[in-house]
Amino acid sequence: MLQENNISNFRLFIRENVMTTAIKRTSEITAKIVNPLLSSTKDVFETMLGCTPVRSGLSLKTRNNPEHELSAVIGITGNAVGTIVLSVKKQTALNIYETMLGTKAEEIDQDVMDAVGEITNMIAGVAKAKLQSLSLSISIPNLISGKGHEVHYPTEVTPICLSFESDMGSFCIEAGFSPKE
Repeated sequence: MLQENNISNFRLFIRENVMTTAIKRTSEITAKIVNPLLSSTKDVFETMLGCTPVRSGLSLKTRNNPEHELSAVIGITGNAVGTIVLSVKKQTALNIYETMLGTKAEEIDQDVMDAVGEITNMIAGVAKAKLQSLSLSISIPNLISGKGHEVHYPTEVTPICLSFESDMGSFCIEAGFSPKE
């Protein structure tokens, strides 16, 4: 009986330490990506949209629902794997479209989604260049619209949410990464 308890305790110890190490490595890689993501967002908004976004919040996500009703999702692979999401309010998306193309839109349609996807692609591309040591590859943005949609991140990843205010409107950059195994 004593031997079974020792084995059980040892297994628990190993599991907790392996889990703690995995979570720590995931947190470290996500933290390493935050500053380049912040500066990339600022650079792209200033260059392409003529406005300077101001970070209004930083939080850990506890659910899979992005903050706003339109999300552009980019997958990341390389020495880290994960997801970057640009989540925007409807009016923010319409303002981005109008600024980029000089044409007003009343509803989120394919053209508006393409404009938001392009901004997201630029942000991810600039961040990728700033993170050359991770040898990252980025996917083409996938757009998801509608309240309550979900975005899933790699297992054991707690994504971060960087909230911004800008002349375009409110938006969030959400990101979660884990080191490549």
